[in-house]
Amino acid sequence: MFLINLQAEPKKGSEYYEKVVGAFVSVYIDYLDAEGAIQLATYYTEEEGWKVNNVDDEFFEIEDEKELDKENREFYDEAKEYGYTMVFNCYESDEEE
Repeated sequence: MFLINLQAEPKKGSEYYEKVVGAFVSVYIDYLDAEGAIQLATYYTEEEGWKVNNVDDEFFEIEDEKELDKENREFYDEAKEYGYTMVFNCYESDEEE
């Protein structure tokens, strides 16, 4: 299981277009190979209507679900059941106030 973190912006015509500027996306992927997990995370994010601007160089390999807190364990369990799960942390402005 891998946890891949991305930064993305909504594509024109998507549900979040003109509602948010972007999102930090955490994708839990139940896959054996890190490179394949990164490619799948990018693909699934784009399929949800987001343009991937950046994939974090650092990814996490989760070998034991017991090392996760309760909330993250739920994402892990969902990814085990469905192959992946995504968490979007949207933001409305990229300007510093």
